[in-house]
Amino acid sequence: AGTQMNLGATLRKLGSCEDGTERLEDALTAYSAALEEWSRERVPLDWAILTFNMSFVEMAIFDKTDEVGRLDAAEEHVRAAREVFEEAGATQYLGMAEAQLAEIARRREGVAG
Repeated sequence: AGTQMNLGATLRKLGSCEDGTERLEDALTAYSAALEEWSRERVPLDWAILTFNMSFVEMAIFDKTDEVGRLDAAEEHVRAAREVFEEAGATQYLGMAEAQLAEIARRREGVAG
């Protein structure tokens, strides 16, 4: 799972610098593979961090495609992760989650305006 998470992070960085979304989609695939091992029930904080990271990928895809559904997916990831952060008392991540939700809202306003 750790290897898949690292692969996802690397693909996210590469995909953000390239045209198209192929590597970003590959990053989501790698993160999803990691989630098969790191379930919410088994390792909730690892699951939440990984899920939170998926929101960045969805936002990067949105930035390239303007597909509003990607913002919906990003928000879903953040809200699910934030729930676990709250349950775990992981306050260091709560601020990051709130900032990510604000950024998603900002991008939504850009689409609407």
